[in-house]
Parts: sequence; C-alpha cells; structure tokens
Amino acid sequence: MNPSTLAAPEVDVTVPPAPATPATEPQATTGPTSLFGRGQILDNTYRIVDVLAAGGMGEVYVAVHLRLPRKLAIKTLQPEFAARQDWVARFCREACVLAQLRHPNIVQVLDFNVAPHGVPYIAMELIEGVDLRAELDRGRRFQVTELVSIVRQIASALDAAHAAGIVHRDLKPENVVLTPAAGQFPVVKVIDFGLSFGAQSPRVTADCTVFGTPEYMAPEQAQGLRDQTDARTDQFALAALTYTLLSGRTPFARETPVAILYAVVHEEPAALGTVEGWDAAPVERVLRKGMARERDDRYPSVLAFADALEEALVEGAALPRPTPPATLMPVEVAPGPSATRTTKRPTRSVLRRGMPALLGALLVAGALWRGLGGARVDAASGRDELRANVGAVRTAATKGMQQIEGLFAHERTTGREGGSP
Repeated sequence: MNPSTLAAPEVDVTVPPAPATPATEPQATTGPTSLFGRGQILDNTYRIVDVLAAGGMGEVYVAVHLRLPRKLAIKTLQPEFAARQDWVARFCREACVLAQLRHPNIVQVLDFNVAPHGVPYIAMELIEGVDLRAELDRGRRFQVTELVSIVRQIASALDAAHAAGIVHRDLKPENVVLTPAAGQFPVVKVIDFGLSFGAQSPRVTADCTVFGTPEYMAPEQAQGLRDQTDARTDQFALAALTYTLLSGRTPFARETPVAILYAVVHEEPAALGTVEGWDAAPVERVLRKGMARERDDRYPSVLAFADALEEALVEGAALPRPTPPATLMPVEVAPGPSATRTTKRPTRSVLRRGMPALLGALLVAGALWRGLGGARVDAASGRDELRANVGAVRTAATKGMQQIEGLFAHERTTGREGGSP
C-alpha cells in the first residue's frame, strides 16, 4: 500500500467551512461538573452508572445497557465544545471513523446519538485497563518482550486504519491502553481518533492549523502541512513512542511546546543511550529511520517499522535469535497390518523371474506330447515310450515349480533380514 495515496470512505457528517485562521480551543468549564447524572437514562437504552474520566473537552461515563447484560462507555463533549460546530463535526467524525474500523486493537464504537439537551455522545466498548502514560508516570520500565508485543499490536491497529484511509494523527502514551489478559501479554487498545482524518474526509481544520501532541508529532504535522500528512506521520509517532518506552523520556525533550516543535522540524532526536545487557545501536538506527525528517526516508509502513525493530533487538542481543525449524527426517516404520499390502510387490517380482523356467518346462512337455500324437508305434514299444515321455514331462514341470518355490523362499528370507516386508 502506498501511504501517500490513502483513500478514506465517505462519512455522512455535515461539516461547516474551515476557519481561515488557526482554530482556538474554547475555555473548558472549571470545577467538577457532570453532564449526565447517575441513574440518568439516555435514549431509553443506556443508564449512567458513574463518571469514568473527565477532561477539558469532555467526559467519559460508565453505563449499562438496559436490554443486554453488558457495560459500556459513554463519551461526550463539554457544553462549551458542543456549542462549536467544528468541534461537534470532529466528534461526529471520530464516531464514524471508529465505526468503520473493526480490529481487536482498536476501541469499538457501538452507537452515536444526541442527548436531550443537545450534547452528542458516543457509546463505545468499555476498556478496563491502564494507559501507557500512567505506567510511565509511575516509573515502569517494560521488558523487551512485552515492548515488542505492545509495538506490534499498535502497528497492527494503525495498519488497519491506514488500509481504511485513516491517519490517527495523535498517537501518544495517553491513547494506548493496556488491558490485562490471562496467560499472555496485555492486549493493546488504541483510542481517541478525534484528530484522525482521511484523504477524502471532510475538512474540519484549516491548512497550517496545528493539532496534536508536540512530543509525538512528525515534522509535516508540526508545520501544519495537511496535504503531506499520511500513514508515515503515524509511523513517526510510533517510533517516538517506542523511544519513550525504551528510555523513559521523549526524543525531543524541551522546555516549551514551541521549542519542541522547532526541534522536531530542524533537529535530530536525542541519543537513546546505553542499555544494560544489550547493544542499543541497532535499535537506535531503526528509531532514527522511523523518525526521519523526510517522509520518504522512513519505512514503507508501520508494520515494516515493527519488523525492523524486532530484527534490531535480535541483532543487539536483547532478544534471542529465532531457532530455525528442525529438518524433518524420514522415520522407519515397523512392519504392521499394512505389510500384507506391500508383499504384493515381491510376489510380482518372483513371478517375473520364475516365469521363464515354468514356460520352458511347459514347452518341453508340449513338444513331447506332440511327438507322441504323430508317431506310429506298436503296442509294446508304444507303451514303453509313452511312459518315458510322460515321466519326462512330469520331471520338467516339477523342476519349473521347484525353481519358483525357491525364488519365493529367497524373497521371504531377504525381507526378514532387511527389516522390510
């Protein structure tokens, strides 16, 4: 797939014209506010249980389905943002994008509607886990094998989005949730496609408008170059995220967002540094290629980046080298019930070799009988000659049969000594 030619499916969302100047976010409501109260019923289908999370732009609630035994999450916008058509359009587009993407590592949307007071909401899969930001903030360092699993699952989710013509544009630790799974590494869920877009999707932001998280933004995104933002933009973010998981810091750490954006556009990422127990140089080469300033210098896809990362970890002795599959050797099978079928071949061989002797004996006997039939003999001499000829015929036939029986016996003896039927 060519990442520069993404084609997104059309979504039925009415979007107002993009503003001519960079968009500014409205001031969020301060203090603890809840758009929905506990026990409130939405659309005669969902009952609000509790607040799960609250942020500057919206809230997420735990809810239960009234007709099905399942819990789910209700995501909505704060009233200040719900009053802005561009933010409502972005929120609606997130619902449409997620509804198109069916992947085990992408949060699933179940429904979309508007509450009675005019605030839109999304009913989605309830994810019980912890995001990577919380894990990093508490100082967690991931084992190499677990890191490989996380990166591979994120890459798989992004690749599915890219195949559908969708670019996430806001991949960061906060938007990657780890859900526990018995007997295996945690299952990754990529969330928050609110800033995603496709080549054919309606435009919500103007050119040169910057949205995203500076620490994980690619140079083309940091400069607001919307027409140059494609699947390789997400690859840059994935490489930067991988760098953070390995080192515990961001690759372009600066004091202010503006300084970070300048470093992303004009500078190289900080050195990964030494890692105890293995050589980090091969991995650093892969990360730098994934975070190359020029899109064409990056890997052709996020899955190619994940493959290269695993190969580099093997090269640096962080992962064991895969063991090649063992060569299959032929196995001798002891004679069994099927051996009776294989005895037909030696039987045919014996008959082929014994047939000339038998035929020779029969020819001799036939010649003798023909001689007897054409000769005139007197009674006395004829009886003597007849007895002699009959004896010769019997002798020739007996010798032929003995030769054949000898061949059979030889075949049976050879088969037992050679271990084959």
